Amino acid sequence: LLAILDQKKPHLESNVILLVGINGSAKTTFAGKLAHKAKQVGKKTLFVAADTFRAAAPEQLSQWAEKTNTEIELGKIGQDPASVIFAGCERFKNENFDQLIIDTAGRLQTKSNLMRELEKIKRVISKQLPNHNICTLLTIDAMLGQNSFEQAQLFNESTDVSGIVLTKMDGTGKGGILFSIADQLQIPIAYISFGETIEAYKPFQAKQYIQDLLQA
Repeated sequence: LLAILDQKKPHLESNVILLVGINGSAKTTFAGKLAHKAKQVGKKTLFVAADTFRAAAPEQLSQWAEKTNTEIELGKIGQDPASVIFAGCERFKNENFDQLIIDTAGRLQTKSNLMRELEKIKRVISKQLPNHNICTLLTIDAMLGQNSFEQAQLFNESTDVSGIVLTKMDGTGKGGILFSIADQLQIPIAYISFGETIEAYKPFQAKQYIQDLLQA
């Protein structure tokens, strides 16, 4: 089991982070946790609220921005997400931010038009910030099973996922689908997130994860 999970290590040393995943997979909460950690080490962070579909989404990210004292680039409901991201990238460059965290709309991997939109978003970021590596993190709900494999496969095809964030690990699900994702898709596991509190996440450690899984 350790050999499977340790095949590939995530490259997380990036100051541009793109969060992707399906609805309800805790992307926005994880964005807040990342911003809090950055604040602790003195980094100036900018949020981009690129979820322009769900009416409550900008408000939710704004609450995390207030809680973590983080600047935020907001769009309007119904606005093209790529245009909000374009504005955010410009602000990131012009105002000398240390870190950019882009929160995208939750989307089902079966919706091909929405997955193509993600490809467009990635192109906009790459064009605006050509000298930056983009760390694309896919949030996966630990409570879900085989469906998570398809999520990882299709999101990876659209955005070239840098790492998996296994969320909601405080529940009964333990995310065993990670083994299939790591083995068959060669996508590394980056973080484990548990609970709503601002510090409730940690870098993924395969040995500890396996011990906890077997003991459970």
